[in-house]
Amino acid sequence: MKIGKKIAKAGKTAKLPRASLLSRFDWLNRFHHWFLGGTSVTRSLFRVAAAWQTVGILVGVITVGYIMAAFYTQSGEFVVSLNRKLADDGFLISETPDFSERLITLHGTAVVGANNISIYDIAPNVMDVDGDHNGLNYVAYTWYVKNAGSEAKDYHFNMQLKNFTQGMEKASWIMFFREGEQTIYAMARDDGTPERQFSDGQFPFMEYASEEMKEKVTQLTNADRGYLTPEKMDELGLQSAEGIYQLETVPFESMDSICTGIRPQLEPGGVDKYTAVIWVEGEDPECVDDIIGGTIELAVRYTY
Repeated sequence: MKIGKKIAKAGKTAKLPRASLLSRFDWLNRFHHWFLGGTSVTRSLFRVAAAWQTVGILVGVITVGYIMAAFYTQSGEFVVSLNRKLADDGFLISETPDFSERLITLHGTAVVGANNISIYDIAPNVMDVDGDHNGLNYVAYTWYVKNAGSEAKDYHFNMQLKNFTQGMEKASWIMFFREGEQTIYAMARDDGTPERQFSDGQFPFMEYASEEMKEKVTQLTNADRGYLTPEKMDELGLQSAEGIYQLETVPFESMDSICTGIRPQLEPGGVDKYTAVIWVEGEDPECVDDIIGGTIELAVRYTY
């Protein structure tokens, strides 16, 4: 009994350690105890909500990363790249013919807020300026391919539609110069025929085009007769539908590929010159208000 009384007396007089200031605000430990302790409905619901919040945070991080990646690659850019095998065998690409910079990837810059234009608005010397030389409403890029190896080799090229939005690909025209030879590419009409333009005089850059492009049209197709209505002829300033010049494009190979080709036997030390010009053609029937704000990205890839 005495012992018990002593214990009771000691319990009344013993002093507990004073709580530190830090422990009074240790919300993390309190939350940890509350969150993991017990099985109340409130805590269970909170755990579910926290799990969804975690998922939301992860989705947000991924979304931000995607947006940053899209910004980094510059929507509307033009990319030229060499296959690793070609590079290993001595092929190089450069923006200048002296190959002061020996690269395997080149990047042109985007044109933001471009308006529709015509081939007449493109600078006449567009293929004579090296590197990135965009105009007011068009992308222009000139580059060179060199065989710095010890053997003559073939190489393959493919111009691709890397990305496009809002139907921009349907109204975009690409003028492609390869060693001074010009070809203009555009998506085919709905009936599968190539896009065309007509004029009383020769179109620009015809000195680099095929012989057929330089000759006047003696007979129009039915589709072209339907296109050249009296109103359209007045708009184009044409007096007659006969004996006029025709600019006929080459249709894209597919929705992903504009053109492909093979360059046979480029000799050691040999250099090929390329120029690409991209614009939204105002005379294209697909050039409508719906494509405003759209983008298009192209890439030229060199492989064996």
